[in-house]
Amino acid sequence: MLKRMIALVLALLSMLSAPALAEAPQGSLEQSPLLDTALSMLEEGNLFLERYNALTGAQVEARFELGLPYFFGGKHDYEVTEGPLVFAREPLYAKRTCWEQTRFYDKGAYYLYGFDCSGYTQWIYDEVGYPEHPKLDQMILNYGQYGKKNHVYSHRKGKEMPPYDQLAATLEVGDLLVGKNRARHVMMFIGTLRDFGFTAEEVPELAAYLDYALVIHCGPNLMYGERMQRFLDAHADDPYYQNVLVPDGGVAVSIIGVPFADAPNHGTEGITDYAWFELPDGYKLTIWDLPACTSFCWFRVNGI
Repeated sequence: MLKRMIALVLALLSMLSAPALAEAPQGSLEQSPLLDTALSMLEEGNLFLERYNALTGAQVEARFELGLPYFFGGKHDYEVTEGPLVFAREPLYAKRTCWEQTRFYDKGAYYLYGFDCSGYTQWIYDEVGYPEHPKLDQMILNYGQYGKKNHVYSHRKGKEMPPYDQLAATLEVGDLLVGKNRARHVMMFIGTLRDFGFTAEEVPELAAYLDYALVIHCGPNLMYGERMQRFLDAHADDPYYQNVLVPDGGVAVSIIGVPFADAPNHGTEGITDYAWFELPDGYKLTIWDLPACTSFCWFRVNGI
């Protein structure tokens, strides 16, 4: 009897002294080819990619260690005519000269190559067998051709969105947000922070925004400059990367509808102003400023 009591006490002491196991995130994501494809262009160790794998049992790996950079006009690498590669030097980066002068890129200069915003979403759709979506100006402006069946919401009267805390519940993974604020940009809806298992206790500054829409997109981003420079520095002895310039962005996740003023962090990278929240691993969750758009639509490919 005494031995049993001693054993029980020792077992209880062992349980109390053992480190508590980290709880797995309790989100509501389901694995989908759209998410498999889109998230594969994030960097290794990205919190959203890791949570997606943990929640769904997917085994998606980052195709590029540091994520895919932005390149103006960037599409699927024309040097690759067959096979599984997206770009010619994968898992390293290819380079291209920019063929048009822009606010961010100098014509004729070499940059690390990647997608632009529509090149990225068109590639995702192509990979999962969706039809190619229209050009961005057509998606917003050709209301008679696309709007009646494809515009979930838009800037037009009668197509207003619900409040931002209810918007995501009416969207489907794969819906595209196209907005114009100086230039047009396209992003893909992937769920919410709550879907990815985040809680108010874990991200208190985002507690009011757990149900706001998240999008993944390829565009200006304040994390990519330093990251891509690190890559170029590590390959300084490779003649292929001589005189190659750092891109100003890449594939990242942003949140929609949060007022810029509510973000605890603000800064400027290049000529772009950013507002962001830092997630537990230091990831900068930027706000994409939909309220500042002069025109927009949430676009859904129907009949698939």
